[in-house]
Amino acid sequence: MDDMDHKKIFGYNGKILKVDLSREKIEFEEKNPGFYRTYLGGGLLGAYYVFNETPSGVDPLSKRNVIVFAPSIATGAAVAGASRFNVSAKSPLTNLIGDSQCGGDWGPKLKHAGFDAVVITGGALSPVYLWIDQGHAEIRDASHLWGKVTGEVKKLICEELGDDRIEIVQIGPGGENLVRFAGITGGLRHFAGRTGMGAVMGSKNLKAIAVRGKRSYDFSDEAGIKEKAKKAVMAFKESEGLQRFHKHGTASLVMVNKGLGNLVTRNFQFGDFEEAEELSSDKMIATNLKGTDTCWACPIGCKRVIEQGAPYPVEPQYGGPEFETLIMLGSNLGIGDLAVVSKASEICNKNTLDTISTGAMIGLAMECFEKGIITKKDTEGMPLSFGDGDAALKLLDMIINRRGIGDILADGPRRAISEWGEEVEALAVHTKNQPCPAHDPRVKQSQALMYAVNPFGADHMSSEHDWIVTGDGEEARALGITEFTTYESLDVTKVKGTMLSQYYYSLLDTLTLCAFPWGLGSIFNPRDIEEFVQALTGWQMTFWELMKAGERRVNLMRAFNAREGLKRDDDKLPPRLFEPISRGVSEGKKIDKAAFEDRLSEYYAMMNWDPESGNPSRGKLFELGLGWVLEE
Repeated sequence: MDDMDHKKIFGYNGKILKVDLSREKIEFEEKNPGFYRTYLGGGLLGAYYVFNETPSGVDPLSKRNVIVFAPSIATGAAVAGASRFNVSAKSPLTNLIGDSQCGGDWGPKLKHAGFDAVVITGGALSPVYLWIDQGHAEIRDASHLWGKVTGEVKKLICEELGDDRIEIVQIGPGGENLVRFAGITGGLRHFAGRTGMGAVMGSKNLKAIAVRGKRSYDFSDEAGIKEKAKKAVMAFKESEGLQRFHKHGTASLVMVNKGLGNLVTRNFQFGDFEEAEELSSDKMIATNLKGTDTCWACPIGCKRVIEQGAPYPVEPQYGGPEFETLIMLGSNLGIGDLAVVSKASEICNKNTLDTISTGAMIGLAMECFEKGIITKKDTEGMPLSFGDGDAALKLLDMIINRRGIGDILADGPRRAISEWGEEVEALAVHTKNQPCPAHDPRVKQSQALMYAVNPFGADHMSSEHDWIVTGDGEEARALGITEFTTYESLDVTKVKGTMLSQYYYSLLDTLTLCAFPWGLGSIFNPRDIEEFVQALTGWQMTFWELMKAGERRVNLMRAFNAREGLKRDDDKLPPRLFEPISRGVSEGKKIDKAAFEDRLSEYYAMMNWDPESGNPSRGKLFELGLGWVLEE
């Protein structure tokens, strides 16, 4: 390994913290500048360590799995959206690569503590937490924290360490009980929700990672960083749209999607919900909204903070429901009571469950009960029906504690199909065992392709949605999109737009930049990313080189999945999405199966993947500097 002159590096520390919980061993690994320029951080850095340090075929809930917490070269700069970190491991939900992101302040604090990532292997014999303080780390007993919800744990750790400014990522009882879609919370209101990373922490008896960081590290061009920070602040002050976003948050999308016929309702049966206004941002503002919250250095403040009393009390320390939660725990369950949805959101937050997957599994159980596939014998005598908020809350408790039917639901759709019969397959809306989020690909056809091919299962943040290829905009041109099509189509133009925007959003996940200020059509543009990275590091990286990093991440994750046995047949959509939507302005819309298969083949061809297996070609791997994976 090349020696590093730490006086000449900018934007990163040059040090990775490695912890082996089985051997109670802590090491510091140094990487050279070339490594950082190639892997940058976030999901790409995480995928690198997961590929190299997780044995092929390993059980994701065994101690041999590795879990990686990785900010990036951008994390910690005082610029809107530069707050995030990535969590990577082999997923217990999909048995493939797992990848999830979280905002807040923990990522910047880790960088300020002197580390660019934390790589954890092995598993403790009893509950522990990791304490990282100013370049040092120690493993501490967490027996007294096990079984407690996140708010209690944060209070106890801060008291124990004598500092209430410590930033903590942790799991609740859902992660401890190995619910396969358990997430990880940072600061109680921010979540790495998807792919079951919380269950991986639970399998290692790792309750939390607490960080205190006060060190500073240099950027190459401080004036350039300040210029980007100023651009975000001025955009917020001058944009009515951003002001509305601050006031209404993502909850504003409820009524927007109702207008599109994209309001996921009753387990993806319908595209409209008669009580949508009861879940809207206006309803929230008029009833239980206490305030807003934000992430590191961000002027937007889009997060909701809820407070409400009996019969469904919610504490403001746990934040509040965002769009995905409002839909998946609301209209998806036929529930139009904002108080119930807010309570369900709080329970998920306290116990660290992914609200998307939780809502999907409860919705599946409700439809199975209504169709007679399961009965009261399966539900401890409790009837299930869409719209029954109290039943949803009881099912949620059963999932957290793996009690009764909750034990089946806690493992995701595939186990429900296995336990209840093949007829459930027609009702389970998932890809690779990860439930689909609240964006119906029958309305947004590009998402049909992305849900199917995304390395870690259905995800709505892994590519741009259909608008990017429906008009000749500068955002599209910046990515190399020069041909355009209609919103409703699923054609080769949309395949190209999906692929190129996938690289872009993969780049954002590598740089751990929030899509709200950095996404296409938002505050910053691709030229800003190039200038920002140059100001951070001093590297004269072009936007083309940065896009290659996004492409590298997608292909490295795909190579990991190929090693774990992924085939083309796994890149499929659930049967429900080939059925027409009922109700709403999108009534009758569906995905054409033959067209989808054609587009899948075209995507493979554009990606330079094998047409039969979907594996990245040797040429593609060598082009991206990933030839080393062929040696595995």
